[in-house]
Amino acid sequence: MALVIYPGVPAWQAALYGCNLLAFVALFARIVSIRLAKSYPAMSVWLGVNIVLSLLPWIVRMHHRSYSWFFICAEGSELFLYLFMVLELYGKVLRNLSGLASTARRVIPVIVTASVIGSASLLSFEGRPAKYLEWFYRVDRTVITSMVLFVLMITAFMVWFPIRVSRNTVVYSVGYAAYLVPKGASLFLLNSGHVAGWLSGTVGMAMSALCLLFWAVALHRAGETAVVSPGRLFHPREEGRLLTQLEAINQTLLRAAQK
Repeated sequence: MALVIYPGVPAWQAALYGCNLLAFVALFARIVSIRLAKSYPAMSVWLGVNIVLSLLPWIVRMHHRSYSWFFICAEGSELFLYLFMVLELYGKVLRNLSGLASTARRVIPVIVTASVIGSASLLSFEGRPAKYLEWFYRVDRTVITSMVLFVLMITAFMVWFPIRVSRNTVVYSVGYAAYLVPKGASLFLLNSGHVAGWLSGTVGMAMSALCLLFWAVALHRAGETAVVSPGRLFHPREEGRLLTQLEAINQTLLRAAQK
């Protein structure tokens, strides 16, 4: 979510955006200080890009038209970073399941690309948007929805199968889901005309700040070596059967990839 100030924004909204920017800076400084930047390169790049993009409108004076194009470029870049973060998260969760990890790396970009193409093609049936921003919002909504589904799927995977993952991976997954779901919901309400643009942006900024602060507090260096198994909390008596089932799926995918 690019934190940008458009011309004529009310002072209270500018203050909220400023607080959000500080949350990005705080999380970036936290990750660097506890030496997790190399462990989470996609997240680190995402944070750095957001900080730079957030500072530009404060420094460079823009009128409405130039701001609109800046917004599209900023959000477009962030969509790609969302994809890399999803792939990074899947890699962390499935690091001991190479068959599933390899399949996910191939399938996720294909599905996201198909979502963008499908969303764009539907515009011919929905009618031409009055403004290019409306066209972008529709594509943005489709891609964000895909990202939300992928993050919820990998979170559900950790809950169902009693795999062992690092504590930071669980924090990453929970925080990312909490970050993307409100963004996707606000885009849907905005596109459907149920909320005003300023309200959608304000709610998104508030939820963004909360998620960033959650990551800043919950991520620890020790969390990389601390191993947890969320699935054991929900299926303590089914651990053996579920792990056997999971390994069978993983081996099947490995053999299919080798053919």
